[in-house]
Amino acid sequence: MSVSEIRIAPPQKNLESFARAFNTALEPVTVVINPESVGRFAEAMDMESSEAEAFLAVKKTLPVARCQTLPEAELIARLIRNCGLTASVIADDDLRLDWHLVKARKLLIGDDALLVQHSGGEMAVPFAEIKLMVLGLLKNKRTDFVETASVIKSKSGGVLDTAEFRSEEMLLDVYTTNLAQSFRIKADSFDYSGLISLLTYRIEVNFQAAIAALQKVLPDAILDSDFGRVKSLLGRAWPERSHTEARGLRRTSGFKRVAEASVISNNRDQFERYSRLMLLTSGKSS
Repeated sequence: MSVSEIRIAPPQKNLESFARAFNTALEPVTVVINPESVGRFAEAMDMESSEAEAFLAVKKTLPVARCQTLPEAELIARLIRNCGLTASVIADDDLRLDWHLVKARKLLIGDDALLVQHSGGEMAVPFAEIKLMVLGLLKNKRTDFVETASVIKSKSGGVLDTAEFRSEEMLLDVYTTNLAQSFRIKADSFDYSGLISLLTYRIEVNFQAAIAALQKVLPDAILDSDFGRVKSLLGRAWPERSHTEARGLRRTSGFKRVAEASVISNNRDQFERYSRLMLLTSGKSS
């Protein structure tokens, strides 16, 4: 039996990143929202009032749920509309996550175009075609642990040692209306000499100077630097991803068998989705 209306959104499922799912997105709020609507939205989505207020304050399209089926996503969108708000459904396929942006190695500024040098050659991208730049910060975490090897396969032994490693990676996705002419700058693998003349040993300083140089020649392009501000909200529908990698068995100097493994987590999938969503909805976001 089909369901035509719900009063509370179902619990968010932990869908795999590769699943072809559907996203219910809250559209930007352009009018003053009364407290009653905030309360209704919080109750409908089963979230705290503070989180509901944060979603409404962002003023850009953000996902509030990721569903396996289109009917479920549309039910949640209808539920949000009943709160006096605006919602839409965006399929994962519409985000074009299967298309990987060209990774720029160096940019040269011409009279009316950027010359983008990459591993496959180079391409000229007219200034007028560049519409959006999305700034991202990827956070990677790896926790290595060693535990005693259990003789029972279904059980793990006691943890003997752990070590944690963290790293960050700055990105800038530069979009035209055509993904084939769009590209990505990775801060730690980019030659800045084509954009700035005074280089420093600090990558983050060169990166920010390069962004400023691009803004100067691309005054009509939007620079979206909100990922850091909204990533906690994105986690509701698009969580950070983690997985465990087994690294095998070894014997200690005391001939005790131990198992080594790593838990690896990052927000790469979260940023990829946010970046494409901003491209898809750049006309709606403020």
